[in-house]
Amino acid sequence: MCNDKSVYIIGGLRTQIGKTNGILKHILPEKLTAHLISGILDKYKISKENIEEVIVGNVIGPGGNIARLSLLEAGLLFSTVGTTIDFQCGSSLKAINMAANMIRAGERDLVIAGGTESTSLAPKKQYNRNDFRYRGEDIFFKRAQFSPYYIGDPDMIEGAEYTANYCNITREEMDILAVESHGKAIKARDEKKLLNIIYPYMGIPKEDESIRNNVSIELMRKAKPILKAGSKITSANACLTHDGAALVLLASKEAVKKYNLKVEAELVYGASTGISPMLSPLGATFAIEEILNSRKLNIKDIDLVEINEAFAVKIIAFLKHFNYQRQKVNVYGGALAYGHPYGASGAVIILHLIEALKDKNKKRGIAAMGVGGGLGVATMIERCD
Repeated sequence: MCNDKSVYIIGGLRTQIGKTNGILKHILPEKLTAHLISGILDKYKISKENIEEVIVGNVIGPGGNIARLSLLEAGLLFSTVGTTIDFQCGSSLKAINMAANMIRAGERDLVIAGGTESTSLAPKKQYNRNDFRYRGEDIFFKRAQFSPYYIGDPDMIEGAEYTANYCNITREEMDILAVESHGKAIKARDEKKLLNIIYPYMGIPKEDESIRNNVSIELMRKAKPILKAGSKITSANACLTHDGAALVLLASKEAVKKYNLKVEAELVYGASTGISPMLSPLGATFAIEEILNSRKLNIKDIDLVEINEAFAVKIIAFLKHFNYQRQKVNVYGGALAYGHPYGASGAVIILHLIEALKDKNKKRGIAAMGVGGGLGVATMIERCD
């Protein structure tokens, strides 16, 4: 057993990941979450009255408290608290860190945390007529404003392009990493490495929809730049948009004993950080650095790392910054292959990290996200024997 003062990760589940307007296009995000809540209760033999709170990250839903909606959809008690957060694509990792802090504080003993997203069902959003940003009755905005315009409010793609240039990262480097990501994801799928955590939504194909068997560097080179001719970010080295959900079950020492739970990992530390909005892909690197500094560790002390692959530039920037071993990052491939259901992706990579640590018989890992608006969030875990 791990340190008795720790927060424990009992395990978790995720749905298959579908493309926008793909296999999950008609499934409401709260239905995806409720499906996983029910799966977690069944998998870990937990009664619904024992779950004290559900914390869910969501980015592009219709608003409101989707965590509360989801838990009621799953049949949890009216007394169960639901909390929804929007930390953009870092939402579910932030939710997991928040749940851990509540347990450390003695406020909760058993919490489900993670995220859900349906880009297929994203509502159209429009500024009010009284808002200077209003542009007309039929003009909608795709994302919220990240930062004041006088600072600069770049899209994630613009931030990725700026970061690639800032860090002297070439398109070739990013294309190669994207090919590698698909290759690792195909291998993991064929070897059934993730069967323990994938809980497919009922009646829908089980496999993640975006993993492609025919990816090659030649194919990557044919992709056109997204921003302008000669730019580096393309549809090949940036991920698409996706639907899916992922949740983990976190417990205190008392809950582990009371419910006779088997512990998979200890959630040791969570960190968030802020940087320039122009360099948002570097949020993952600096959040990891904050964990290392806080825990007085070296990157060599970390056995495996998971970084959300919204863009290949995130991974390459991390590798260059720390001179870390490439084979220890995203062991099963990343979002360039699996996809990026924004609000759920942090919980997805935590689950992948736990499975990779078990598979490789390693102890310590970090999951991290770079977040729109110039933010980063990371979580360090250690396997429990």
